[in-house]
Amino acid sequence: MKKSGFFIIAFATFLGVFSALQLNRWMHRPSNERPTIEWKSGATVIPTMGSTSLAAPADFREAAKKVTPSVVSVDQYNHVQTWFGDEGQLRETGQGSGVILSKNGIIVTNNHVVETPNDPEHSIVEQVKVRLQDKRSFTAKVIGRDRRADLAVLKIDAEDLVPIEVGDSNKLEIGQWVVAVGNPLGFANTVSVGVVSSLGRTLGLENSVLIDGIQTDAAINPGNSGGALTDVAGQLVGINSAIASGNGGSVGIGFAIPTNTVRRVVDQILKYGYAKYGDLGVEYTTRSVEILLYPEGRERIQQLVGSIPPDHGIVLTGTAPGGAAARAGIQRLDILLEIDGQRIDDTITLNKVLMTKQAGQTVNVTYWSRGSTRNAKVKLDEIRGD
Repeated sequence: MKKSGFFIIAFATFLGVFSALQLNRWMHRPSNERPTIEWKSGATVIPTMGSTSLAAPADFREAAKKVTPSVVSVDQYNHVQTWFGDEGQLRETGQGSGVILSKNGIIVTNNHVVETPNDPEHSIVEQVKVRLQDKRSFTAKVIGRDRRADLAVLKIDAEDLVPIEVGDSNKLEIGQWVVAVGNPLGFANTVSVGVVSSLGRTLGLENSVLIDGIQTDAAINPGNSGGALTDVAGQLVGINSAIASGNGGSVGIGFAIPTNTVRRVVDQILKYGYAKYGDLGVEYTTRSVEILLYPEGRERIQQLVGSIPPDHGIVLTGTAPGGAAARAGIQRLDILLEIDGQRIDDTITLNKVLMTKQAGQTVNVTYWSRGSTRNAKVKLDEIRGD
């Protein structure tokens, strides 16, 4: 995680002349050519399934040796205003971690690691540098990022990279040993050990929602963001992303983005340059839930629409013109109640449901409108995760 804020995821070398020709082709490839990823598990993009043995090994040395070469430090740089009011040189403004996914230089990290701190536009940092375990340093290109899932994909041009093996987060069990590797507080290649404390956690973070998060008591601190959470076989099961803390440090409650989410987002970013989601096309505010909790709020809705509203749901402040909800007849001051049978009591639940949907998918929406509860089949539009 960044120091400035916490809260805040193979080509063999050819011999002789053919190798040189391939290197030349790479260095002079068209600028619009999108990079590809070769998962360490082989020619397919399906990651290797990881071990889920619950038995504790005698120690974690083998897992640490296997994982640490695949975990990198990700440092962000921005021009910082000096005491005299002008912009000085590029300075380090935050640190995080990342995980090497392929020999051709694809790295995954958290989006907040490469996002300008305290920037209302959530703009990308001016420069990102990656430092490997062997002390080599490279300027990275940000291929794409997904603010919703808090993931970003980087690319470096480097040789002799060691990609991590990717496991199956769906096979994790509570109580299973896990290993966290990253660069907490600037201490590179730090290894901590714990167990899976809980699964399926949903958290509303500053600019994202953690869906089906992995909770662990392995020590995670600022700078660990974007680093690896692995099983005892050294296979990636999550990207460390957040902690719950009263003092900004580890208190044994850390959270990681599961690899099955990471795989989906990374593959989409590499293919399209961004991650895709289904969009309902509705507008709401932080008060859209609170107003229904109080009699005075429900009375105000009644005055506006002529009927007493329900005591739960999300009051819509509007719908996108021509958007999915508007096409289905949903309008301002209607109240979302359910999507595909999932009761919607807050904005986190709404985001959780929509993050699992794809553009073009049809969902069943139950909503309240001017005194009656209605149902509509809504075909979702596409929205970008960046």
